[in-house]
Amino acid sequence: MAAVKIIDLNLVNEMQGNHIEDPLKEVAAMQFLCKDGAQPNVLGCWDLFKDSKYIYLVMPFCSNGELFGYVERNGRFEEPVAKFWFRQLLNALFHLQKHGVCHRDISLENVMVDENSKALVIDLGMCIRIPYNSPNGCDEVFDASAGTLRKLVLPQGQCGKPNYITPEILHNSDPFDGFAIDIWAAGIVLFIMLVGLPPFEWASSDDPRFCLVCRGGLRQLVEQWQRPISSDAIDLLQCMLREDPVDRLSLFQILHHPWVTKDSHTFESQFVEDWRRQQQRNN
Repeated sequence: MAAVKIIDLNLVNEMQGNHIEDPLKEVAAMQFLCKDGAQPNVLGCWDLFKDSKYIYLVMPFCSNGELFGYVERNGRFEEPVAKFWFRQLLNALFHLQKHGVCHRDISLENVMVDENSKALVIDLGMCIRIPYNSPNGCDEVFDASAGTLRKLVLPQGQCGKPNYITPEILHNSDPFDGFAIDIWAAGIVLFIMLVGLPPFEWASSDDPRFCLVCRGGLRQLVEQWQRPISSDAIDLLQCMLREDPVDRLSLFQILHHPWVTKDSHTFESQFVEDWRRQQQRNN
């Protein structure tokens, strides 16, 4: 089974240079990120065709839809279930960061689920390459293969879904750390999976819930909503949703956080088996 995305070339010409999302960039990003073969948690393309009117992007078919749909149906996830999906999202972020790519639109709607309960990050139309210092010095720009320090990115405009936009992207005035904005969005994904609601509407001082979280009041917020989660989960979320991107956890720190590492592998194997049984019953 395959999914085919049909891209109108007239639409491509209209959008290029005039819209923050670029269909050709999405195609190029999928090819770039999966050039060495299929990646476990990033949706790649199998093939690409073109005629005079359309581009046909052939991709794996994700029969179980968006991860958002599962949260919507369940209300919220128990922590082991949320951890199962969150670890796969972290794997996708690891692959993106390894190649020096910032997604810029991480959300529950942009995580698809295939028939093997594998989560795949999709929709790379807003992604950008992160600039790095050249091996010859910091005045030149190189890519992630240099193994040097990454640079900040000049403001690129507001992008992403409102609940997931970081404070610095919302302000759109200063250079930003591309990896830090994906970490923030992943924190929102985890919060929604655990609590069932986004923590705030906008990452703005006009939103009282945002101000509460920025003051370290995330625990108070979930207790007010009577949706308790563990202390480890609160600590992880609070440290991912820090207003200043310099203070946010890095991906390495998240991967080694106690909530992420504790009791995960035993649950995952059983979860996958239960998932497959459920899908067989549904079919």
